[in-house]
Amino acid sequence: MKAVRIYGAKDIRVEDIDIADPKPDQVQIKIKYCGICGSDLHAYTDGAGLPMKSHPVTGRKVPITLGHEFSGEVAQVGSAVNNFQVGDRVVVEPGIACGKCANCRAGKYNLCLNMHVEDGANCLGFSDDGGMAEFANINSTFVYKLPDTLDLKTGALTEPTAVAYEAIKKSGLIAGQTVAIMGAGPIGLLTGLLAKTMNSTQVYISDISEERLAKAQELGLKTLNPSKVDVNEEIRKEVPDGVDITFECAGAQPTLDTAFQITRRGGILQVVAIFGKPATIKLSFATVQGLNINTVFGYNNSFPQVIGMINNHQDLFKKLITNELGFDQAIEGIKSLATDKSQVKIMISPEL
Repeated sequence: MKAVRIYGAKDIRVEDIDIADPKPDQVQIKIKYCGICGSDLHAYTDGAGLPMKSHPVTGRKVPITLGHEFSGEVAQVGSAVNNFQVGDRVVVEPGIACGKCANCRAGKYNLCLNMHVEDGANCLGFSDDGGMAEFANINSTFVYKLPDTLDLKTGALTEPTAVAYEAIKKSGLIAGQTVAIMGAGPIGLLTGLLAKTMNSTQVYISDISEERLAKAQELGLKTLNPSKVDVNEEIRKEVPDGVDITFECAGAQPTLDTAFQITRRGGILQVVAIFGKPATIKLSFATVQGLNINTVFGYNNSFPQVIGMINNHQDLFKKLITNELGFDQAIEGIKSLATDKSQVKIMISPEL
């Protein structure tokens, strides 16, 4: 079969590789769509997240088949699997965990105690073969059926939406609250979209990219460009005390500083982004303001709820899919995430 394989920084190849029959606890999926993530871009540009030595759980190291945001149809079923059949339309939860530590046993497998940053990204497409291929063998525990009303292309948004949903869940957002989002990248846009569908009274989103803000407007979000306006002043014209919850999805010092300014006293600052550089936090200010600062990493036990939310608001989620490419254009698609800000979610399809 054909697969998009990464060997290291700036070394991606489309290759013909073999795939075995599924193990007893696996299903083999014929891939239909696989989204390109910003983490794929970082893996390509500087090798971030790639296992250069054997991963402690999977035993794998580069080369690895890319892709962790994928959907498809069940092509084969392992001998011990009884809840799937050939032809089922599915999506995959790609996280890797030991399944044995205290956190895994408590259902917090996204915070597995035996997974470490230096081991790689601990995710299919990084620490084991992912979905940017014609087929993939996946443990059936992490495979979820799609409803008949949800197409496979839109269904492939489940994984990145789960990241946003975990942040929403961690923040405790309820209907009627006001929200601001720093950064209108894919996760910021998805966070804003979920907040909107959960009946937040105001959802602001800030970014310097007019292309990304135009997409946010399509989703019904209130947009602010910090290169043109004072974000704090603009928000407080309508919400004098500041917003109830701010989601930091940009991962930069200036946006973090603004997040502190715009959040009301006693409000919540939910950090979603992973910062590439050390950030400075004014703890004395946060303490006096009574801010609750939360972080979030990955997600757990969220896919069924996320699939339902996407299914109920398909018209909005479809707006985030901005391009479709074949395997031979995968590198072009990955690079375009850095150079073309009109791109939000690019889908790779083996059938193109």
